[in-house]
This record gives sequence, structure tokens and C-alpha cells, in this order.
Amino acid sequence: MTTALKRIEREPLWDLAHAQLREALLAGRFEPGTVLTLRSLAESFGTSITPVRDAVTRLVAQGVLQQGPRNSAIVPNLSRKELADLTVVRCALEGRAAREAASHRHDRAALGRLEERLATMQSLIQARKLESYLEHHRKFHFGIYAMSGVPLLVETIENMWLRCGPVLSFVIPEYVVLLKGWDRHTAALKAIKAGDADAAEREIAADISEAANYLAGLADATGQLRRPGG
Repeated sequence: MTTALKRIEREPLWDLAHAQLREALLAGRFEPGTVLTLRSLAESFGTSITPVRDAVTRLVAQGVLQQGPRNSAIVPNLSRKELADLTVVRCALEGRAAREAASHRHDRAALGRLEERLATMQSLIQARKLESYLEHHRKFHFGIYAMSGVPLLVETIENMWLRCGPVLSFVIPEYVVLLKGWDRHTAALKAIKAGDADAAEREIAADISEAANYLAGLADATGQLRRPGG
């Protein structure tokens, strides 16, 4: 009698590798120019190279990663012009998501989670403990975008973040610490709670534009963005 064996599906492993790579890129854990080898990624994920190769191939096709030497990929550098283009698209998409969020009524629990996330961000800045700031910052933004009720819009926004995630880490620590004046995050949340769609869109777009202006100032003579002091 032959024992029935359950086929090991490749898709869940591919999904896991793809999701973890996306998460790392969104969180800015890989510096622009970093070479990612399939073997090192597979060892980190505890999988074979095959699902990692599939995940990397997909991200290369999306323009999120660049094809590197054999069995590797490269986290792209971002130029001032590419940042400007991304900023135009992000302001349009994320501003609209904030507008939609402000146009809907939300339960107190959802708004409470945003308030807690914002309070955590502010306390991290005050304590100069910024290791986890970008993670909370991203979750705050996407908490707002989820309130739009338009999943396709949120998915498209995430794809834009994947392209600029590596350079967003360049705002740590100088820009985040020095941003003590007009708090765009606080204003955006206030607008959403008040149902002020115009203000919500304006504040989110301004938040994106102001950070982009800072990053653009980090470009070297060739127009490539570089970490301050790097």
C-alpha cells in the first residue's frame, strides 16, 4: 500500500519570500545600491533558492529591483528626477486616499489606533529613539489609506512606496528630528476626524512634498540621492 503524500506547494513559499522582501523594502531596510544575493536571502528566509528567485524576478519586472550579477539583484539608486516623478504620483494618489478617508465615517477604534500610532511617533522623536520610527510612520500613513475604502488605490500606493522606500530611510535622523514646526501628521488626522476632505488631502500631499524637498537636497553632483554624511 502506497502512503499518500501531500504535495508541497511552491506558491506559499513564494508568497512568503515576496511578502518579506516587500516589507523590507517598504521599511527602508536595504540601502540603495545594496546587492541582494539569492543565497543570502534564502538563508534569511529559511527556504530554498527557488521561491526567492521567483520573488526577486517579480520585483525586477515591477521595476522595484534591478537585475544584478548572476543570482543577485540590486536595490536601485534613486535620482533627483526619479524622486520628483514619484512625488507627483504619490501626492496625487495618497492625497486622494486621504480625501476619501475623510469623506467616510469611521469607528472610534480605527481613529484611536491612528492616534496611538501618532503618539508613538512623537514620543520616538522626543526620545531620539528612531530605529522603529519609519515602521510606525508607514503604518500611520497606510492606516489612513485603508480608511479610503478603495483597496486598489492602497495597492497602487504601496507599489510607489516600494520604489522610494530605500531612500526614505535617509530622513533619519536629521529631517525627522528637525521637523518640529507644522506637524502634517497631526493636521491630517485632525482633518479626517473632522471630515474635512480638502484639508486631509492638502496635509498629506504637503507631508510628502516637504520630505521630498529635503531628500532632493541630498543629491550628489550626478543627481543621485545619498545618505547625509555618506
